[in-house]
Amino acid sequence: YYKESAHYKTDLDEKAPAELKGCEACHGPGSEHMEDPEKALFKFPGKSAKSRSEICLKCHKKEAERFTFRKSEHRLGAIACDDCHLPPHNAPAKEYMLRETAPNLCYNCHREIMAEFALPEHHKVPEGVINCTDCHTPHGSPNYRMLKKEADEVCFKCHTDKRGPWIYEHLSLYVEGCLVCHKPHGSNSRHLLTYQEVRMLCLSCHPDAPAFHNQRNARFQTCTVCHMNIHGSNVSKILLE
Repeated sequence: YYKESAHYKTDLDEKAPAELKGCEACHGPGSEHMEDPEKALFKFPGKSAKSRSEICLKCHKKEAERFTFRKSEHRLGAIACDDCHLPPHNAPAKEYMLRETAPNLCYNCHREIMAEFALPEHHKVPEGVINCTDCHTPHGSPNYRMLKKEADEVCFKCHTDKRGPWIYEHLSLYVEGCLVCHKPHGSNSRHLLTYQEVRMLCLSCHPDAPAFHNQRNARFQTCTVCHMNIHGSNVSKILLE
């Protein structure tokens, strides 16, 4: 099945150097095998996740999305290329040669995230509207949690109306980001909030609310009745509109 694999195309690349072309790119010079048929074909330094990945990175480290793999959380967690990708010989030339499609592939390790996507409020990953790789890059990133973009930029890719810029910033969001109020994968609370009651979320940062904010009065039990533009405002310093 090798001719049906994605790696077969390396045999046809006339510009590729011999050491990165065809069988010898992974197995080493065939002349060595002819001299000693008992000699191991694979040039693995060992059977660890690191050594298994090094064979793949010999070629793939030059690709923009994969050159950071050696410093990635997956690599540091002893995840090798072949834990997610099919063997190179008989894998059909399908997308990225993955053993499963995401998110099921990711769920094999990230069981707690799978549980969060089953909560009443969640990003629509199980429904197939978005995927794990829309936010994360599995081969490594300089950003927190291997995000494709730094800080909240990955959220603003879809939630453009929350980006601003604002004359009056909600400082907690400006400094700490979206995660100070929201759970990105799933939550029991509406809008993926960390608290079901909005006032409890607000009071976690604003315990010194003015005295006239009487919590026994229904008017003051939902902060967003008055402070409507909680992400930022161009009109009101206290985000009233």
